[in-house]
Amino acid sequence: QDLTDSKLSVDQSVTLQFDFHFESLSIILYNNDVNQESKLSFHNENFRLGELRLHLMASTGKMFKDGSMNVSVKLKTCTLDDLREGIERATSRMIDKKNDHDNNSSMIDVSYKQDRNGSQIDAVLDKLYVCASVEFLMTVADFFIKAMPQSPENMAKETQIPPRQIAMGKVKIEKDDSLRPNMTLKAMITDPEVVFVANLTRADAPALTASFQCNLSLSTSKLEQMMEASVRDLKVLACPFLREKRGKNITTVLQPCSLFMEKCTWASGKQNINIMVKEFIIKISPIILNTVMTIMAAMSPKTKEDESIDTSKEAENLWGVKSINDFNSWFLGVDTATEITENFKDTEHPLIEENCIVAVESVQVTLECGLGHRTVPLLLAESKFSGNIKNWSSLMAATANMTLEVHYYNEIHAVWEPLIERVEGKKQWNLRIHVKKNPVQDKSLMPGDDFIPEPQMAICIYSGDTMNITISKSCLNVFNNLAKGFSEGAAASFDYSLKDRAPVTVKNAVGVPMKVRPNRNLRVMGSPEKSDVFDVDAGQSLELEYACMEPSSRGKLSILSRQESSFFTLTFVPRGYTEVANIPVARPGRQLYNVRNPSVSHSDSVLVQIDATEGNKVITLRSPLQIKNHFSIAFIIYKYIKNVKLLECIGIARPEEEFHVPLDSYRCQLFIQPAGILEHQYKESTTYISWKEELHRSREVRCMLQCPSKEVSFLPLIVNTVALPDELSYICTRGEDWDPAYIIHLYPSLILRNLLPYSLRYLLEGTAETHELAEGSAADVLHSRISGEIMELVLVKYQGKNWNGHFRICDTLPEFFLVCFSSDSTEVMTVDLSVHVRRIGSRMVLSVFSPYWLINKTSRVLQYRSEDIHVKHPADFRDIILFSFKKKNIFSKNKVQLKISTSAWSSSFSLDTVGSYGCVKCPANNMEYLVGVSIKMSSFNLSRIVTLTPFCTIANKSSLELEVGEIASDGSMPTNKWSYISSSECLPFWPENLSGKLCVRVVGCEGSSKPFFYNRQDNGTLLSLEDLNGGILVDVNTAEHSTVITFSDYHEGSAPALIINHTPWDVLTYKQSGSQEEVDLLPRQARLFAWADPTGTRKLTWRYAANVGEHGLLKDECGQFPYDANIQIHWVSFLDGRQRVLLFTDDVALVSKALQAEEMEQADQEITLSLHSLGLSLVNNENKQEVSYVGITSSGVVWEMKPKQKWKPFSQKQIILLEQSYQKYQVSGDHDWIKLDNNFEVNFNKVPMEMRLPVRCPIKRDFLSGIQIEFKQSPHQRSLRARLYWLQVDSQLPGTMFPVVFHPVAPPKSIALDSEPKPFIDVSVITRFNEYSKVLQFKYFMVLIQEMALRVDQGFLGAIIALFTPTTDPEAERKRTKLIQQDIDALNTELMETSMTDMSILSFFEHFHISPVKLHLSLSLGSGGEESEKGKQEMIAIHSINLLLKSIGATLTDVDDLIFKYSPSSLIVIFLKQMYVLVLGLDVLGNPFGLIRGLSEGVEALFYEPFQGAVQGPEEFAEGLVIGVRSLFGHTVGGAAGVVSRITGSVGKGLAAITMDKEYQQKRREEMGRQPKDLGDSLARGGKGFLRGVVGGVTGIITKPVEGAKKEGAAGFFKGIGKGLVGAVARPTGGIIDMASSTFQGIQRAAESTEEVSRLRPPRLIHDDGIIRPYDRQESEGYDLFENHIKKLEGETYQYHCTVPESKKTILMVTNRRVLCIKEVEILGHMSVDWQCPFEDFVFPPSVSENLLKISVKEQSLFHKKDSANPGYLRKIYLKDTITAQRVYNAIEDAQSARHQQKLMKQSSLKLLRPQIPS
Repeated sequence: QDLTDSKLSVDQSVTLQFDFHFESLSIILYNNDVNQESKLSFHNENFRLGELRLHLMASTGKMFKDGSMNVSVKLKTCTLDDLREGIERATSRMIDKKNDHDNNSSMIDVSYKQDRNGSQIDAVLDKLYVCASVEFLMTVADFFIKAMPQSPENMAKETQIPPRQIAMGKVKIEKDDSLRPNMTLKAMITDPEVVFVANLTRADAPALTASFQCNLSLSTSKLEQMMEASVRDLKVLACPFLREKRGKNITTVLQPCSLFMEKCTWASGKQNINIMVKEFIIKISPIILNTVMTIMAAMSPKTKEDESIDTSKEAENLWGVKSINDFNSWFLGVDTATEITENFKDTEHPLIEENCIVAVESVQVTLECGLGHRTVPLLLAESKFSGNIKNWSSLMAATANMTLEVHYYNEIHAVWEPLIERVEGKKQWNLRIHVKKNPVQDKSLMPGDDFIPEPQMAICIYSGDTMNITISKSCLNVFNNLAKGFSEGAAASFDYSLKDRAPVTVKNAVGVPMKVRPNRNLRVMGSPEKSDVFDVDAGQSLELEYACMEPSSRGKLSILSRQESSFFTLTFVPRGYTEVANIPVARPGRQLYNVRNPSVSHSDSVLVQIDATEGNKVITLRSPLQIKNHFSIAFIIYKYIKNVKLLECIGIARPEEEFHVPLDSYRCQLFIQPAGILEHQYKESTTYISWKEELHRSREVRCMLQCPSKEVSFLPLIVNTVALPDELSYICTRGEDWDPAYIIHLYPSLILRNLLPYSLRYLLEGTAETHELAEGSAADVLHSRISGEIMELVLVKYQGKNWNGHFRICDTLPEFFLVCFSSDSTEVMTVDLSVHVRRIGSRMVLSVFSPYWLINKTSRVLQYRSEDIHVKHPADFRDIILFSFKKKNIFSKNKVQLKISTSAWSSSFSLDTVGSYGCVKCPANNMEYLVGVSIKMSSFNLSRIVTLTPFCTIANKSSLELEVGEIASDGSMPTNKWSYISSSECLPFWPENLSGKLCVRVVGCEGSSKPFFYNRQDNGTLLSLEDLNGGILVDVNTAEHSTVITFSDYHEGSAPALIINHTPWDVLTYKQSGSQEEVDLLPRQARLFAWADPTGTRKLTWRYAANVGEHGLLKDECGQFPYDANIQIHWVSFLDGRQRVLLFTDDVALVSKALQAEEMEQADQEITLSLHSLGLSLVNNENKQEVSYVGITSSGVVWEMKPKQKWKPFSQKQIILLEQSYQKYQVSGDHDWIKLDNNFEVNFNKVPMEMRLPVRCPIKRDFLSGIQIEFKQSPHQRSLRARLYWLQVDSQLPGTMFPVVFHPVAPPKSIALDSEPKPFIDVSVITRFNEYSKVLQFKYFMVLIQEMALRVDQGFLGAIIALFTPTTDPEAERKRTKLIQQDIDALNTELMETSMTDMSILSFFEHFHISPVKLHLSLSLGSGGEESEKGKQEMIAIHSINLLLKSIGATLTDVDDLIFKYSPSSLIVIFLKQMYVLVLGLDVLGNPFGLIRGLSEGVEALFYEPFQGAVQGPEEFAEGLVIGVRSLFGHTVGGAAGVVSRITGSVGKGLAAITMDKEYQQKRREEMGRQPKDLGDSLARGGKGFLRGVVGGVTGIITKPVEGAKKEGAAGFFKGIGKGLVGAVARPTGGIIDMASSTFQGIQRAAESTEEVSRLRPPRLIHDDGIIRPYDRQESEGYDLFENHIKKLEGETYQYHCTVPESKKTILMVTNRRVLCIKEVEILGHMSVDWQCPFEDFVFPPSVSENLLKISVKEQSLFHKKDSANPGYLRKIYLKDTITAQRVYNAIEDAQSARHQQKLMKQSSLKLLRPQIPS
């Protein structure tokens, strides 16, 4: 040291040397003490907030003469403590140095050197611990914010100045930098720990901790600045807050990952940045999510709501005149023009070149589920990302590439299966993103400008690959588990410690103690690592966990490497037996192994059963016999010991649990006895469970046991047993024979289910006590032999009485039968109930139900009658009436009549049409009572629940107490009849007369409101209440079966208009059209307006000076008129929030501001998403079948041109022309202009290609993506255009009737050629909004769907239902209670809820249009394919549908190619009802073709071919506005369709009769009377009928009213409207049906000439193991070939195929039983088998050399002697190459070994049951 010192002093002398040392320095923050008097007194300790301490800070430095200097600063530790009083916390330390043994190291170390060449800074921050308690940090931040001076001007100054100073400072430093030669900075942060925690009070609160190493080096010189930074080993853990508590409870959220960054900046400002991340592995599990959510929740500030303000406002007079100066509305102030100048400044910057490259080599996200910190991965997403950003400070442009692949974990097979597959099995699915910023347009655009500005930011997301998604049952299961896990985990209160289970549990059920040795990848929980053999006693278990959770190899996740079955194995040794070594335990299943007992001659088999639940595996070692008890009582199991002739108990089989028979009792005879309460009533069974004696006869053995009662006179207890073979996944016997593995099920012979909302009692003949059966529960009837005994039933407390009935239980019961119950009252009353009989094996399930439940919610007395039944239903609606018809066949069509209070009987109606609503009229003396009827199916599909409700209900949602009165027919006000409704109450309302008007008043006030209609749809009318200076809002919501009248308080915007006279000159006078009361509004005043007569015409008439006008207050409009020579006055109607404003002004600026949204604006952003195609494969992995493939695909080649700014496709005809000549050009390379057609010339050689006639513009060759979505947003407008090109649903089931289930129908050639290619679905929506309003205005809403075909067969339907119904939940089968719970719950909801469906989302539609829908429907009841056992199971799903139909009394019929065509207004209602009528032949409640509502003349009701529809995008729409083409439907539709008329009631049968139009009926009869001459004529006539129907229907809406008016005056006009509307629906349908009948008379039907649509791809092959692998086209084609062209042997499956290079098309195929060679037969074009070699005939194993495969098989000749040695015959097959040959060879080997296992499974064990070993 001295030497260096002296050297220094030679050349330069020190001018200053300093040393500072602090022992410690502390800063304490205090909150203000409110009571503190003087400022000088000491701070109160209670108000401490926190303390910051610096320990041992030392700084030393030297300055030299020549200006250079060295300074160094060290700080040992720095701590920050939270000292607040009254807050519990686990620790108060917030910042600290990490606990560390090396005491000398300092936490912060900075050294600074400066000399001639520049300066250098080195900084190290070591071992920092930060507890980022969100709440404390917020408090400290708050402390500093509050310290700011409070006066507003100062506040503003204070907050604004610092940023500027900082900015200035920065600029200066940069300047100095350029003078100073250079500077280098090196900084290191080593090993910090940051803990995020939300709740400090618990030491084990969930927290996230992050740790990393960070290096930064920065060097600047005159020309450039270089920076390199790296963050290494960044890892995030989720764990308890304090270290002591952690232990094993740690979950890695982010595996250690590294990030590198280089940045280079030149003096010119050019920048280059490189960012690289190697791999990024994140895990998300419920506990992690919970932790993050709690932390986020603590961060978000709590909102305090001030509700006091609102109430004070309401006191002022709503209807008073206000001065304009009181309004602070946005549209009255006009902006000052500042923005544009700022924009100009922006654009002056020179363009600086900037470039940034980001690359992430791999991202892996796993979603895990499970309990606490032990989770199991369920979803795994892998991705790569690379991106490039340019010029971000000016006009940014960025591109990025991303790939994606997703797998889910299939627990059943313990493998990963694809969810989002690779493209064609090779590369990952790829997505490209482009982002581009465009300059801001400063000129405001006028509509009609040719040019549409580029959006300020355009984002384009594009994928050219097909995204293939595979969804299987296990995948749905995974999503289910995830949803369940995450919803539980997200609940903050969830306590994980409750549910922690070991990942692997080993249970010993062999009956003798044994030793277990897990391999190195499994370890016993909580045990030291050393020992590896564990003893497990009989009946005990051992808990294991995975030893290596960290990924063993980088790259793929550890979880993926766990797929190898050898990864986890166990070895076990039962005492007294040989060992079973290395059993793979990764995959669930049942494996059979043999063990030997040295003292006995034969071997025993043991079974390893592996079950997986929620990611935890349970491994049970047991004997091959298991007993499953399906009773609700337990049984004791005994074994018979031969030599002492005694029974010994071996255990208890509990209800619904598996009981494992011990190994030594496997060969014994087993007896049973009921346990528990019944143990003392019954003896052991008289016979033993027989199973092995019968095995040689059948695989399934049944027998019946009887346990005699201890009391002689009572019946024995009956148990049915069924022995079924266990399903084994693997048999390993080393060539010996094995013991058959069986499961014995114990079933009751009879189960009784009570599906009534009342309880039952039952008594079986010959038993002592009766049993109670509560509603919705089931019971085992223990004594029934089903041999004709009588069962007595009592229905308890139904209508206050008990009712008795009885029936015989025998084998021959029909599926449904009636039981008549009679009451025990004085007069005999009866009620009929039904019983449904279901037989499962040898047991019978009887369900007692009532076909109809009638529920009265009308609060009046109802009566029902049908033929000879008459039932009274009291007004108290809590009781449910059980109703059924008397007929023997309960399923014939039945009708019922209704009577309410004092009315007469209604006409009869059906109770069968489930899902329909309607209303029934009961005529009274001068009135009609309307009762709403709704029919729902019960959850168990046997009863229909019929609810009767009042047609009208009144709901008071306002804060006032109201009284409602009905206006008399003569229009006089009500005098005495006022009904009272308190606040938030809902009452039925029964009108007394036909006026249809009500008025309302507030209790305690004299005056009442103006009358309003209660029977017309009304989305809110404000009734003024003058007495209160206020108003009340009334809504009327009409539906088919109810009308709801709702009163609510006035809210902002509910008045029809706010009228503002913003002119200084004259008075504005206004009134409701047709009303007398005029109102004057002086200049510069404003006032709210309400309709003077809500039942009158809703138009406002105004007068200003000499100008008069009228406005409907529904649309945005504006206009102007001259006031005098110089002044124009403008009026404008627009929405401010929800409030419609009518403004009169002379200031044009106000008008343009109010209508700001009308202009075309530059879009702020535009997002375009285009996906080439999408495939969804639905797989049922239980029966190893791909059910369906849904594809959204792109078009073929489409040529487009760009006449203005937008690319537009050519018409189909021109596309064909262009494509043909383009193909020629590809060959010839012609450089000139090519003439394609007269007036059509193009040049392919230019770049871009160009067209010069008919117009000059660029053209391009492209295609339309399968999915294309464009979204644009500008300050006042959003537009969305979504197109789906082609949607097809294929059925992938073998031998299906309709391979393509759904597809768009291509239009006829002639039409198609003239128009451009149309997408199948096209949606365009344009909405406007402004900053000040919540209301959406739909400027344009259009949906166009092309013609489509749906063809369904029952097999496909069954397969789809089976896929989506969860595997029969064993719980559901076992459910003994609460069978009807959900039905009861639904009934208990009050009347209020049935009527108050809230429709009040506010939206205004201007152009609203949904195109007509044309659908071809074919149904078939065949299921196609072979009817195998599999088929039987699929049908279970359809069983419930059939049951439903059976109970409606309908039978399904085949339907072939019906065509439905509807205009949209009536579409939804009618479609379902048509289906009912046409397919099921049913009567529908109410009018069979649905009531048509809301056909205003504004909405189109005409049917046109969808193909001719056109959808406009935002640009075309804007053009349309300019030209001023207001379309047919320019009438704004507020909320729902504006209603013209409603037609109620049932219209008689017969289609022609529906149309009340005589002429139509007449024409129709004539038409049908003439016979067609030939097919052509018949088709023509059919078509004509249809066309006439359509045209007539459409014109009818317009012409009928007019004809009516001519003939009968005004009444006729309305009658005519009715005729027109009904005609619109009935006529076209009538036309269709005639067309069918008339066409059939012509001899045959000509097939439609559309191109056949074929499957998108052959069905996926799923191998025998049932694992779904990524789709492989080659093997799928082979599988398809095998399924459809080859006669299969029994149990044969496809394995492999390849083509053989020969002259003809020859294919070599390997199945699991033989090798085949298949050739194509030339003439017929189908495949035939050339030769075949079954594996049994192989003499030697096959062999391979190069590309030659040799197979030696037995000679097939006839002359060969059977027994002589067969030399074999050698087949030589030359294949394409060596690899193929090797593959075929491997396929044959695999097939042979698989076949061997299969045979083992198939053949039952040959081991004859030997005589019992004496024990």
